[in-house]
Amino acid sequence: MPDEFCMRFNNATQRIFGSSVRPIVLVWETNDRETPWYAQARLLGSDGKKRVLKFDQVSAAKKQKAKDMAAKSGLEWLQSRYPLIDLGGV
Repeated sequence: MPDEFCMRFNNATQRIFGSSVRPIVLVWETNDRETPWYAQARLLGSDGKKRVLKFDQVSAAKKQKAKDMAAKSGLEWLQSRYPLIDLGGV
């Protein structure tokens, strides 16, 4: 399912922070032929400007794969950081 991890990253962020933090996944193309897509998940302030946290960049051969990998890393970080919040159903 495309964007599964993006939706889960979004839902988990909302469950933990409400509307005070906004999740985004940025994707950009590079000149690397083997892994031409980079992506990075970020948590922003509710105004969308102040960066609260950014996760490691990931790269992949396909745009959607890079996006999924970045969102998954953000989701896994949230799960490890907030173990007492049930994120199983997100």
